[in-house]
Amino acid sequence: MKKIVLLAALLTAIPTSAQLLRHNFDEQGDTFIQGIARGQFWARFAETNPGTTVQGKEVDKTFDFSVRRVRLGLFAQIQKKWLFYILLGNNNLNQKTLGSTDFRLLDLMAQYSFNEQLNIGIGKVTFPGAGRYAYAFANGSMLNLDPSIYYLHTSGHFDDMGRRLGVYAKGQLDKLEYCVSLQSPSIPSGTLTKTFSYSSGQPKILTASYLKYEFWDNEPNRLLTSGGVGTYLGTKHILNLGMGYEYLPKMREITNGADKSYHDYFNFGIDLFIDTPISTKNDAITTYLGFNSFHFGNDYLRSIGANSIFEKGISFNGAGTATPAIGSGNTILFQFGYLFPKWENTKVRVQPNVGWHFADYKALSGYAHTYTVGVNSYFNGQKSKLSLGYENRPIFSKTTKEQTTRLGTFVLQYQIEL
Repeated sequence: MKKIVLLAALLTAIPTSAQLLRHNFDEQGDTFIQGIARGQFWARFAETNPGTTVQGKEVDKTFDFSVRRVRLGLFAQIQKKWLFYILLGNNNLNQKTLGSTDFRLLDLMAQYSFNEQLNIGIGKVTFPGAGRYAYAFANGSMLNLDPSIYYLHTSGHFDDMGRRLGVYAKGQLDKLEYCVSLQSPSIPSGTLTKTFSYSSGQPKILTASYLKYEFWDNEPNRLLTSGGVGTYLGTKHILNLGMGYEYLPKMREITNGADKSYHDYFNFGIDLFIDTPISTKNDAITTYLGFNSFHFGNDYLRSIGANSIFEKGISFNGAGTATPAIGSGNTILFQFGYLFPKWENTKVRVQPNVGWHFADYKALSGYAHTYTVGVNSYFNGQKSKLSLGYENRPIFSKTTKEQTTRLGTFVLQYQIEL
């Protein structure tokens, strides 16, 4: 018990102040420059998919340490009208990438504000689209561990870790917040199958839009990711209904002998987000419900496993912890978390949470259900956070596309933010 208390005290003491990396140029704080530093560290135990190998040797269980995300950056409001934002970092520093992972430019954005109703920006960023967490999620405040994987619809194919080049307009019209954008997707490499691939030549312009009606408090919207907060820990009174889409014409090139045809990419989403205190004890609930309808072509389905060190695999899922995550069909994502009341004489907060991802992919013979349970322990809000999560995923046959079994993964994550 003494060791647990000592560990809690050390974790609480690490981040000292929200103003540690911020300098205000005026008394009101309307103009400022602020640094960003965040790391997410993983200890993982996983039951691996059938036929998984590491360095050529088959494994059915693994345990490893890794850095899931690292971020360094700054944003500056030097004048009230101009905002500049830059973010460096990378994902998945693990046993496989330890000697090769680079420190790369993730975001670079400049924004001019005419007024609260209209802001114009340009850059390489994550743009809001078909859902609250569609690319523009704030990964430093997630409720469940990595639910965002289901929203990175073209990750690594038409973007760089969810980022694209483009322009946008966003603003607040009383209770209605909006963002519309035009984006230049990156030129993809590789093919899907012998007959299906991404279209050759310069990709078309991708359009996206997200509208959100805020019934109670208005959320912050300084950055594009500001509206993608996973949980406010009872500090706000939020009830939002959102709707959005993404569209990229002629995304896929379909070859049938000498004939070629094309298939557009379209994704429509609608979602509900609630985050509010529920009593004077400062306990709170956070819940999210999102529906998406994806159109890539009936055969399109990608399996993704975050932070992978694995190869091969004989199931449809592929290697390691991969599971069917993105494809044509309809999906539902549900999350719920309960923040326990404040304890006396401590900053520590505890928040158990659950998640469920349901998918009716056209390429599978049956539904795909993925379940998550976990608990977040906040030693100094999101600035010092220890999370334990368990994910249970379905495994599908490569030949019949039917579910054959289920496997699980445990992740212990520590997040520090300055």
